[in-house]
Amino acid sequence: MLAVGLAKVRAQSLSRRIALVRGDATTIPVRDGWADAATIGFGIRNVNRPEVALRDIARVLKPGGRLAILELGEPVIPGVRQVYNWYFRTVLPRFGRLVSHHDSAYSYLPASVGNFPRPADFAAIISSQGFRDVRAVPLTFGIVYLYVATRA
Repeated sequence: MLAVGLAKVRAQSLSRRIALVRGDATTIPVRDGWADAATIGFGIRNVNRPEVALRDIARVLKPGGRLAILELGEPVIPGVRQVYNWYFRTVLPRFGRLVSHHDSAYSYLPASVGNFPRPADFAAIISSQGFRDVRAVPLTFGIVYLYVATRA
C-alpha cells in the first residue's frame, strides 16, 4: 500500500509536502508534533488497543492537526441493517472463501466489525486521547463511518 501511495504522491508532484511512514500504530516512528494530519483507512479496528494508537497519533500531530479515520460499521436503518448483516455474515464469507481459497479471512471481517465499538463509543475514545471536535459521520447508510477530529 505504501508503494502505491508513494507512486500517487510522486505522480502529483507532492513529495515535498507529503511523507509516508511505515511503523507500528502504537509507537509511530516520528518526533512529537511532526505531522499536520493523519489518516487510517479500515485499519483501526485491527489494532489491539486503539486508544494507545490514538494517543500516539495525538503525540505526532501538531496542535490543530487533523485526524480522519474510515472504518466499517453497522447500519442503523431498519431493513438496511438486516439485509446488510445477512450479506456480510453469510454471502461475503462464502464468496471470499471461494475467491481467496482462505477459510478464515472473510469470517474474521464480520466478527471484527461486530466487536468494534459503536460510533458514539469510538468517538468518545477518540476524544479521551487528546482530540476535540470529534464527529462520527455515517456514510452509505452507516456501513462506513468517517471519524474526524482535531488535535487539542
